[in-house]
Amino acid sequence: MAATSNLKQTTVHHITGMRFVGITPDQQRVMIDGSQEAKTGMNPMELVLNAVGACAAFDVSEMVRKRRLDLRNYRVELTGTRADESPRYYTHIHAVHIFDAPGLTKEMAERFVDLGMNKYCSVASSLKANITFEVVLEHEQVESTT
Repeated sequence: MAATSNLKQTTVHHITGMRFVGITPDQQRVMIDGSQEAKTGMNPMELVLNAVGACAAFDVSEMVRKRRLDLRNYRVELTGTRADESPRYYTHIHAVHIFDAPGLTKEMAERFVDLGMNKYCSVASSLKANITFEVVLEHEQVESTT
């Protein structure tokens, strides 16, 4: 049997129509909505994209912190391309990691993002998708205009 730290659980409860709520044993909740109108949450494939971004960002932000850099702003913008036929899994996911962290070089950011996306992200590793990324340093754009 797997160690309990390797075991994750959640329960998905039907609310109405295509609306569901996922609830973990510690009562964390996420709305999951397949409706086209008056949505109350993300659909499952949007959750997957967000999970890839957040999974990588956890590690990337920690690597920046360990370098004692001021992470003033950081976001990951993701685009996913899905297969034409069912099951419509992601065939390609592209992530743009955008930083405002003075002192963070392009080379350092690319190394951190590569590790976060390709080595440490268990969500990305669980998918069939080809995963690519790019890095944008907002602090360099501001510095070059001043």
